[in-house]
Amino acid sequence: MIAEVLIACTLSSPLVPADIDFYHDCKKHNELIYYMEDYVDLFHEYFSDPNDLGRILRIAFCESSGNPNAYNENKDGSNDLGILQFNDRTWWDWLAPKLKITSERTDVRVSVAVASWLIRNDTINKYGHGWYHWYPSRSCWDLKNL
Repeated sequence: MIAEVLIACTLSSPLVPADIDFYHDCKKHNELIYYMEDYVDLFHEYFSDPNDLGRILRIAFCESSGNPNAYNENKDGSNDLGILQFNDRTWWDWLAPKLKITSERTDVRVSVAVASWLIRNDTINKYGHGWYHWYPSRSCWDLKNL
């Protein structure tokens, strides 16, 4: 399964500077995916497209280093928790009532299912998709920024 998410990192001959940059970026992408290997099958249940699967695995790595108990206290007093760092206000004030969630954000399966729902259904915004929920960490997970 992990092979479907990895990018083939090859160098051409003759070597040009752009090839070296691509190779470096490709290796970094693959390192993030390998780090999340224990979660690939679970994430794949909710993200069948290899591009989406790779993106959500990179997001989880960037948000929590794959730690389902990762915790962050924000300046506004709210907290982010779990493998995908859902904010407590987003989780309990909006998502839990809407989706009838009773689980904690540390439940990886529930967090991944909720992320899948958000990405597919929270599309009425200036981006037209739900990936924007993780834009604050975009410089880490977006392939254009690797």
